[in-house]
Amino acid sequence: MSATPKWTDVANNTNPIWYKDASLRRNVALGLGLYQLGLLSGFQAMPSWQKYFNNPKGALLGIYAASFFIPSIFTAFVGDMISTKLGRRWCILIANAILLVGALVNTFAVSVGMWCGGRAIMGTGVGIVKVATPVLIQEIAHPRLRPILGSCYQTFAYMGIAFAAFMTFAGLYVPGDWGWRFPSILQVVGPIAVITVVLNCPESPRWLIKNGRAEEAHNILAALHANGDRDDPLVLLEVKEITQAIERESHMQKASFLDFLRTPGNRRRLVALIAMACSLNWMGNGIITYFLSPILKSIGITAPIQITLINAGLAIWNLILAGITAVFCDKVGRRPLFLMSIVGMLCSYIVVMGLSAGFANTKNHSMGVAVIPFLFIYFGFYDMAFTPLPVAYTVEILPFSIRSTGMALFTSFATLGNSFNQFVNPIALGAIGWKYYAVYVAILFFYLGLVYFMFPETKRLSAEDASRVFDYDRKGRLLGKVNDDHPENGVNQPEDEGKCAVSAIENREKP
Repeated sequence: MSATPKWTDVANNTNPIWYKDASLRRNVALGLGLYQLGLLSGFQAMPSWQKYFNNPKGALLGIYAASFFIPSIFTAFVGDMISTKLGRRWCILIANAILLVGALVNTFAVSVGMWCGGRAIMGTGVGIVKVATPVLIQEIAHPRLRPILGSCYQTFAYMGIAFAAFMTFAGLYVPGDWGWRFPSILQVVGPIAVITVVLNCPESPRWLIKNGRAEEAHNILAALHANGDRDDPLVLLEVKEITQAIERESHMQKASFLDFLRTPGNRRRLVALIAMACSLNWMGNGIITYFLSPILKSIGITAPIQITLINAGLAIWNLILAGITAVFCDKVGRRPLFLMSIVGMLCSYIVVMGLSAGFANTKNHSMGVAVIPFLFIYFGFYDMAFTPLPVAYTVEILPFSIRSTGMALFTSFATLGNSFNQFVNPIALGAIGWKYYAVYVAILFFYLGLVYFMFPETKRLSAEDASRVFDYDRKGRLLGKVNDDHPENGVNQPEDEGKCAVSAIENREKP
């Protein structure tokens, strides 16, 4: 068995403190600069928006919300094609150009159709960009920073939401239609910033090696991970691991969606991928995030200023807690965070349902107000895992050959679930009120069992090792292996394959 070292065991020409090191500072700057900022909600609390669009309710409100999400169901696969053929950078550039157009159409909308059209154009761009951005962030990140930067992708969405909430609040004091057009036009800020960063960002070294540009990939890894030292031991190890992983995967057929059904490991990845995609909006957070205004009105809080400030406060709370978790996710581990998060959400959501029921039956204002702190508590537990980890965990468990395809599936499933959710939620809330929360209590119970039995640990593993954890059982045995030379997945295994498996299993079993 070969004694191939782990990345943590080799020397590296970087400072242990990231902000004292030039290449690591650039890693962080690129990672943070690629995060998407957007204005996804908040208009419902604005009287000027409600008046202009004739106070949409029920199914119509659901259509308004879903128009942003539905295009991503299909455009995610366009993103996969662009990302695979042209590279991650071009995919992100094209997507953000589309987002710019959508934001401008949205801002200058003069009819319901034009408003929904602008949101649909933006949704088209979002579907494309979500395939490439989290992948590029993790593929250029230093191994020491990869878990943090990957986990911050979804986390930093709250920065955009908080900014949008405050701009929406400011819009309450802008007269006329510009009360809602003013915060809407600010949606161009995020795409412009990302385009600027991407023009100064290198391509994924893994994509370059896959496409016969190994020297260029080597130079990028040296620049970002070792201050330009091409002979740095970590850089040499990364080049070797990436090259070996791509060579193993080259024995497989051309990547396709059927790959997710061909091997036991990939079938497990598909289950995890779908579960992570649906977790973004199917754990009760979808109601609160996109329909905070009607929820607060249902418990007696109706003033637009109160609703907008609560929305802003919730976004800041989410950003802080999710950011803390993102920083420590590789120390605590994915499984403990997932499990603690679900148990906490379950308990707090039951309390929210009980208090909402009490207010509905008694109209006791204090009981309605008591819902607010428990909404914050619920999101505190949600932020513990399901803000920072779903995207990051999905990227790291996917081998390079199916990574882009997997993220397309992830985005499509997430958007499909979200679109359905946004259409159904206002109808269900209007019809049965607090009783609708019971559906999400049941979903949380389901996730508790699913994560406990299905999700392996990936902490302290390199990107290549983390992507292979699902190929082994708990004893480190390759799933579906027929004999030593021809495992079911058709990939030739290196001599140190067992070592990777043992390392992965040891990390999986740790609390």
